[in-house]
Formats: sequence, structure tokens, C-alpha cells
Amino acid sequence: MKKKAVFCLLASLIAGLLFYYFREAPITFTGFKLEKLPRKFSESSYYKEYHLDNEFVIYVDFSKSARKRRLWVVDKGTVIATSYTSHGKKSAALIDVRTPRRFSNKIGSNQSSLGIFSIRILINKMSKNHTCSCLEYNKNGNCKHWRKSFILKGLIEGLNDNAQDRGILIHTAKYVSENTWAGNSEGCFVVSPEIFELLQSKLTNFRKKYYLVALN
Repeated sequence: MKKKAVFCLLASLIAGLLFYYFREAPITFTGFKLEKLPRKFSESSYYKEYHLDNEFVIYVDFSKSARKRRLWVVDKGTVIATSYTSHGKKSAALIDVRTPRRFSNKIGSNQSSLGIFSIRILINKMSKNHTCSCLEYNKNGNCKHWRKSFILKGLIEGLNDNAQDRGILIHTAKYVSENTWAGNSEGCFVVSPEIFELLQSKLTNFRKKYYLVALN
């Protein structure tokens, strides 16, 4: 009986921890812009091959300037947010740092990669290196964005399959907000805290498939 009681207690504790880590984060921001997804994405080979019309997908159009909203969050074919995102600092042209011109799959390139990625859930509590542009973080040094980042795994050999080894992530930083873009990353997809909070609320099931598609 004692062994059974201990087992039940451990099972309850594990269930409680899983609920805490995978719970849906509350969405407090409701002012997302909604713009139509460009046809280049729905007409791409990835769309049919991965059945993206029935998946949760982040689309990024690197043919656009970072000063424009070039990131779409789409849930089963419905656009639920459009926002800003960064690109790799060495992807930018010398004359115009706002628009990426070079892309790479090489480790240490500090360039963005193209293609389709799967988004992996990363449970990571706040660390000393956490930065965020939300008001709560700027005022108190902490915020509700309890996952630091999401891991990206490149699915196309030679094009983006080094993404995990390169440490390419989705995360927040002070230079991307819902109002503008103001800086480049080392190849990561930096998003606003509001978009990050939206992703936290949606990307909660480690068994489901979530994708990011980047085209130029």
C-alpha cells in the first residue's frame, strides 16, 4: 500500500508540473494587425507537401523591408496576427540594413536561413540573459513571457538543416515591438512580446506539429 501511495503522489506531482509548464498563457494584447497572406506562400511547394492549410504556421517574407510587417501568424488557414521580425545582421546589404539580401545555412554566418522549419517547444524559465521590450520587463525587470524561446529545426537539407546547431530560435528582444523594428539578430527570428505571448498560448502541445516558413 505504501508503494502505491508514493506512486500516486509522484504521479500527481508530475501531472501538476506538466500542467504548469504547458498551460496556456493569457493573451492581454488584442490589437494585432491583420493583413492577407501573400500568395507566394500558399503557392509554394511547402504548402501542399506539409498540408499547411491545416496547421499552425508562422510565415516570414524576407523580400520585404524590416520596417514593414512581414510576419504572419496563421492558424489552419486563418491569419490571426501580422507583425514585425528581424533578420540576420550579415544578411543585410551595406547600403540598406532593413532588407536582407544574403542567406546562409552555415554555422557562424550570422545570416538568416530560408525554407521550412518545425517549431519545437522549449521550456526555459527566466534567466539572467532574458531581455524583453514589454512594459512590465522594462519597469520591473521581469515579465510573464515565461518561455525564453522556441527552437527551430530546419527541414530542408543544405538550405536550413543546420538551424539547431546554429542556435536559431524564435525569441524576444528590445529591438522588435508591435510598433516597429530597430535592429538585426544573429540569424534568429526576433518577434514582439505580444507575438511571443500569442505563440505561448498556441504552442502548448509537444506532440503537435508547428511550422515556420521563410521565403524571399
